[in-house]
Amino acid sequence: MRKKLGIYIHIPFCIKKCGYCDFNSYEGMEGVIDEYVRAVKREISLISYELSAISYQPYKVISIFFGGGTPTILKSWQLLEILESCKKLFNLKTDAEITIEANPETLTLDKLKKLRRGGFNRISIGVQSFNDKLLKRLGRVHDSKKAYQGILSARNEGFENISIDLMFGIPDETLKDWEDDIETTIKLNPEHISTYNLTIEEGTQFEKLYSEAKASHYLPDEDRQVEMYERGIGLLTGTGYEHYEISNFAKACSERSESNGRKCLHNQIYWRNEEYLGIGAGAHSYMDGERRWNIKNPEEYINRLKIGERHAKRKPSAFSLQPPTAGSERLDGNKVMGETIMMELRILEGINLKSFKKRFGVEIKSTFSDAISRLLSNNLIIFENGHLKLTHKGLLFYNDVAAEFLL
Repeated sequence: MRKKLGIYIHIPFCIKKCGYCDFNSYEGMEGVIDEYVRAVKREISLISYELSAISYQPYKVISIFFGGGTPTILKSWQLLEILESCKKLFNLKTDAEITIEANPETLTLDKLKKLRRGGFNRISIGVQSFNDKLLKRLGRVHDSKKAYQGILSARNEGFENISIDLMFGIPDETLKDWEDDIETTIKLNPEHISTYNLTIEEGTQFEKLYSEAKASHYLPDEDRQVEMYERGIGLLTGTGYEHYEISNFAKACSERSESNGRKCLHNQIYWRNEEYLGIGAGAHSYMDGERRWNIKNPEEYINRLKIGERHAKRKPSAFSLQPPTAGSERLDGNKVMGETIMMELRILEGINLKSFKKRFGVEIKSTFSDAISRLLSNNLIIFENGHLKLTHKGLLFYNDVAAEFLL
């Protein structure tokens, strides 16, 4: 049986880095993009060689995800060159999900047309809000008009699987603002919607701005954020979207034989703690019980792969010594189990108990008996129809639940 594999391609460039963003992204580096594209293609070639050299178990790539940063800051031909390298060198499933993240400001009809015809079949558009006041608060470079245009243009150019990212808990945002954003999104009829609560991350501009008492009152309080989250769930499920993961909603899809519908296939690989390759500056991989991560700085990443390319001509490196690697970690069985529970609980259907035992050879109830006892007594989890899942209360306190399983 072939193993499933996902591929993540990181494009770390942005027109402007948002004040809330703690991702590995950079503004003002357009001058290195050409070299970066060449470096990514070199890494794809190296990984392809290494997979075949170590006789890795036959696999099928079921998803490719271009994330960032802003992947659509690249020219269409650059994105398609990277995608073609993946198609040529990896064993790609015929109907693989191929996603590109996009900022509305970087979308043109010509670019969308070329991306769709070139093989991208899913687009995730980072709208965040349709309210211009809130977009300015977030420091986004697009306005609501650009967001509308980008979504409608993607549909007109043949994208049948569109995802829209929304954010709540924005400074100065009211419950009515959030309801308006949800209702506007529903009218645009995307196949998938992600709703993320703004969090103030360490080291960001927002941390400096909103950690001060005089500015913190601009943020909706915790009760209001919970109210926004629950209101979003109500509006979306009430119009036919399935709430399938803590922050994600999807339509069913009668045209597809599998039950996945329009759920994001790539993210389900992460949530089920399955194997994936990360390519690009700062990208993470998880294969055969080992987690590894690449150099974060794009220029250092490029330089390492120049060295790697020269080295590969003489003697290609082993998988664990892949040139742009910054570090790696071998995970023991208990840690993998704990992380699998932590991640898979994000999916609302929960953890299939039989599948878990087949994968790890142990019962969840006996291995994590103390944690499960505490969580059951606090009504945060439930055993139901052969699954361990979060209760509604557990959704709201997911971080506390997850911490119980980190060994």
